[in-house]
Amino acid sequence: MKRTHIVLLLLVAGLMGTFVASITSTSRSVGFAVAFADPGTEYKVSGTLITDMPVEYNPQQNTNLTKFHMQDREGVVHEVWLEKAKPTGLERSESIDLYGKAKGAHFRATEMLMKCPSKYNEQNHLVEADA
Repeated sequence: MKRTHIVLLLLVAGLMGTFVASITSTSRSVGFAVAFADPGTEYKVSGTLITDMPVEYNPQQNTNLTKFHMQDREGVVHEVWLEKAKPTGLERSESIDLYGKAKGAHFRATEMLMKCPSKYNEQNHLVEADA
């Protein structure tokens, strides 16, 4: 191979690496404050469900809308409108990752990932409680 071909291949590989790195860095989690400061941009917000407030899901009205309140890692609480049916085990989730945009007074999520408690941790807690 010619020296110019090798240099060109290295340049293309470097550009592809930069592109991949920029895409993966956008998946970092932010707080509600950042998301509401820039309502037109999609963000990932991580936090926990506020169990003191009701989870609203009415499939007769809208099968693709679940409303609940979430506290982000910085302690800020906002109402969330999830554009999906109510996920099974939402109330038992340890943490929630939301993907969406701030819109008005609520966060409009299009995707949600939940971390549910491990069944092994639950069994360990039951054994410790019995002892």
